Amino acid sequence: MKRIFKRITACAAAAAMVLTVASCGEDKPVGNIGDVELMEGDVYAVIKIMDYGEITAKLFPEVAPESVEKFTALAEQGFYDMKTIHRVIDGYAIQGGSLNGDGTDGVIPDADYVPVEVSDEACHFYGALCFAANSKGSFSQFCIVDNNTPQDINAAITTLSEQLADEAIASRLLPEDKQYYTDYLNKLKKIPAEVVEKYASAGGLYQLDGQETVFGQVIDGYNVLDAITASEVVTGNAIDDEKGVPSKPINSIVIESVEIIKIEPAETTEETKKGKKTTTEAKDEIVAESVATTTVPETTPETTEKPLNTLVTIG
Repeated sequence: MKRIFKRITACAAAAAMVLTVASCGEDKPVGNIGDVELMEGDVYAVIKIMDYGEITAKLFPEVAPESVEKFTALAEQGFYDMKTIHRVIDGYAIQGGSLNGDGTDGVIPDADYVPVEVSDEACHFYGALCFAANSKGSFSQFCIVDNNTPQDINAAITTLSEQLADEAIASRLLPEDKQYYTDYLNKLKKIPAEVVEKYASAGGLYQLDGQETVFGQVIDGYNVLDAITASEVVTGNAIDDEKGVPSKPINSIVIESVEIIKIEPAETTEETKKGKKTTTEAKDEIVAESVATTTVPETTPETTEKPLNTLVTIG
């Protein structure tokens, strides 16, 4: 069953609209480093969670083309309908969309996986839409980062540098551990200033950058994401049970549907004369369904620790 829905907007009159539309010929931003807004030609997903509401996320085909294509194809097929959010970790991520609905996918042909697509244009900020992966790549399970605690990467660099320079600490590290932390420190030092600034304001999981595919960003429905994050969880997911982290929701959290919507260019004057929507009507339709840009909370920075585990596929 096809699930792509189209909305029409006008290029010339975008300035007064809540929904931002790129000017004709203007380069559109990609990824989620800057402000994430919907523009003419963009595609977004509406993830409807039963009893919770809707989460709207802009997709990044320029950043992760194979992942967006895979996610879109599954949504069009109705694959995600009635699947569950099987994993919820407050301050980390929510995860769902497994084939069996419980975090397992069974035996999947290698050809059905898409590779991990890493880009400097897309980071694991709060609200990032990601694909879980195993050694073969990504199949269907998606994650949304729910950590909105600001991350002070500069403080992490300072702390780790001091610890590695402290002979009392360094002498207790195995050579491989010392090399691990040295490599990690060098990775942190290479993070661009604008990314450091956004993590400091928006939060997220910078530890996962360069490891997982980020193919979208939540732009509306953060209240729904936070409500899911606050749900009660117990043990039951093997990958987290090994670490003593409860992550299985006590009550089932069900994905009712995932709809993919594309913002098409405005129709010409000749087309409107033939009975199609006028520019004003198209604007009204978009404004009525507009979605907000990413907000930036203000809290206190978090301390440094060894990077968290990746958003792996269970089973």
